[in-house]
Amino acid sequence: MFTKNIITILTLILITAACSSEKEDRYIYETDRVLDSETGDEYYFKNLDTMTVVHIDGVSEPVTVSSTPFAGSEAFEKMMTQYQKNLEAREDSLLMVKKEQIKQNRMERYAEYSDDELMERFNNLKEVGGSFTQQMDVMAELVRREVVLEIDVPEIMEIDPADIDMDVDYQPEEEN
Repeated sequence: MFTKNIITILTLILITAACSSEKEDRYIYETDRVLDSETGDEYYFKNLDTMTVVHIDGVSEPVTVSSTPFAGSEAFEKMMTQYQKNLEAREDSLLMVKKEQIKQNRMERYAEYSDDELMERFNNLKEVGGSFTQQMDVMAELVRREVVLEIDVPEIMEIDPADIDMDVDYQPEEEN
């Protein structure tokens, strides 16, 4: 009887251990999705708070990250941290590309102006009350050409140093 009880207890322990280890391996964590190997459901990041679950039958639905079955697991937390880093890196990359495009457009826009003509254009804009964005755009080009030092911009434009934006996205269509 004693041996029978020990065997039964050991069997239950083995079954419990086997079931718990399956749950750990149940979810496959990839760069921006989690695959449930038991059900076939795929969880994709929609944003940092929401995921879209795509069921095996093709039906998809939004779910909050906290309501997913793997929320709070160590592997998922690592995945979330990496996802946030990747998202920030993508945003930084896009911002850098946009800034470079703004600078390139500005160089092309004012290529036909000499330094003196461009300074005269700025003075005319300031005199007639041209848009701040356009004035800042011309001033940014003057700074790039080293006609004006960036440190002198607040005084020349008569603005607070915090208002300076050398990456202002001026679109010539705005002046019409």
